[in-house]
Amino acid sequence: MSTLRSRHVRSGVRRGAGVPATLLGLTTTLLLTSCGTGTGGSGGEPTVVASTDTWAKVAEAVAGEHAEVESIISDNEADPHSYESTPRDAAKINQADLVVYNGGGYDSFVSQVLSGNSANTPSVEAVAAAETDGGHGSHESAEQSTEGSHEAHEHEETSENPGGHDHAHSGNEHVWYQPRSVRHVAERIAEQLSELSPDHSEDFERSAEEFGRRLDEVDGDIAGIEQQHQGTEVLTTAPIADLLLDEAGLNDITPRSFVRSVESGNDPAASTVAELQDLVDSKRPAALIYNPQTASPLTERIRDRAEQNDIPVVATPETLPSDKTYPQWISERVSALKTALDDAPSSTPQR
Repeated sequence: MSTLRSRHVRSGVRRGAGVPATLLGLTTTLLLTSCGTGTGGSGGEPTVVASTDTWAKVAEAVAGEHAEVESIISDNEADPHSYESTPRDAAKINQADLVVYNGGGYDSFVSQVLSGNSANTPSVEAVAAAETDGGHGSHESAEQSTEGSHEAHEHEETSENPGGHDHAHSGNEHVWYQPRSVRHVAERIAEQLSELSPDHSEDFERSAEEFGRRLDEVDGDIAGIEQQHQGTEVLTTAPIADLLLDEAGLNDITPRSFVRSVESGNDPAASTVAELQDLVDSKRPAALIYNPQTASPLTERIRDRAEQNDIPVVATPETLPSDKTYPQWISERVSALKTALDDAPSSTPQR
């Protein structure tokens, strides 16, 4: 079995404490100007830099032993939305042979570095790949599509989508919760690596195909949920897994005012909290979709209230653990959702 060459750059790199300002400025300049060289790994293989561990794992699955893969953010507590890159991060992005990032405003620190890269380092943006089914969508259009992502399908104060979904990602940047989109990203990575290392193009293509087959199996499981539970109502504490819920044909009845508060980082109004609690107490939702990585005292209370009302809680974390591949991880998320819906006392679809 091949050994993956993977290095992870920890977030929160110390910013030169105690170094004279002149020397620090010179060091920063040297780091940033040594860009776009594409020097490759220690063995001459391409170097791939990913914004997060999630996309690093996808790149590793395609590259195998024929590329060195690094991730800028590997700290599960770090928020890519607000992450500020260091000069070292910028240098690694600029010196990469290939950059893989999420896009859609999720990890904008990468697009900011790339925008100043005169060498036009090859890149794969997941949101753009998802929008164009693995094509060559522009970075700008994907970033802009995220604005008002929830407003695009807002219905009054609750999201009523009883199975009438179109399987598009509707501008939601959390595309790693949509296996078919991740398959398109893997295909794009294989294309780019084949251009960088033509001698291994068959290996890249074969790895991407195998990766895609595993995700096709997960898509089949999602289709099974849709067939059995289409229109079933659920609540969410954060819009992380919206694409998965949409693919499964579920009806997210979370108050839109609550979703807007979560996305803007504000506390919801008391009336919104009361509405959310009433929904839980009514036992309408078949499951609560809960993101433990964005937990707050309020969402923890909602989780506890759901458990008290015998509503299954499905954890939908934002990042992958180090010991899981992406197909393993997403398969477990889908399995947990299916189990919760199968066991839920109120899982009868609302028509």
